Amino acid sequence: MVNEQEIIKDMKQTLANDVFEAESPKKHRVFLRIRPEALRKAVKTLTQKYETRLITVSAVDHGLDLEFLHHFHVGGNVVTFRTVKPKEDNTIDSIVDIVPAANFIEREISDLFGAKFTNHHQPQPLILPANWPNDKRPLREPHGVDLPSQAKASAEALISSGCVFSVSSFIEKKRVEAGLPRTPPLTFTDEKAMKEFQSLMEESGFAEKVGYDMEKKRLRYKVGGE
Repeated sequence: MVNEQEIIKDMKQTLANDVFEAESPKKHRVFLRIRPEALRKAVKTLTQKYETRLITVSAVDHGLDLEFLHHFHVGGNVVTFRTVKPKEDNTIDSIVDIVPAANFIEREISDLFGAKFTNHHQPQPLILPANWPNDKRPLREPHGVDLPSQAKASAEALISSGCVFSVSSFIEKKRVEAGLPRTPPLTFTDEKAMKEFQSLMEESGFAEKVGYDMEKKRLRYKVGGE
């Protein structure tokens, strides 16, 4: 019997900063949330150090992301590697060359969720016909979040500019004629205030909840639809 904490210690030492979270919530269960790029290294380490058997690989569609869970039996424990990939790049490394038993389950996930396992030696469909449309995967959810369609544009404008409306040139002209500044003192007109506002949006989790990409300054899905 292998101790759960021993597994966690070994994986942390090997993967270092590639481990986001490691825990044993109950006896004989180990969860490690890791970077997708570290999956193969994690699997190699586990199979080389311990007597390991693949249980299965499962996938969960979270709307904006796909979560992959690789479950292994290791010395009386169930060890799960959790990795998350954005649907904009739903590719993940295949582990078939390390664990041949992953062949069919990787192909099944590819069929049902539209995920792509890179460097899989046998990538043809397992369940669906070869000509099955990629946008009609049986278990793939629409790309987006549970947000009313009419609120998407407002959410994007709010986080990107601190304002849900734009000031038209007509209004700007009338303000100038009235001796007022061309635009009202809104958040987006003050760079410092804008940075502080967006930091609050990010730290509070609101940006993530609505699916806003802080680097690209837009929602991670189409405003006008899915």
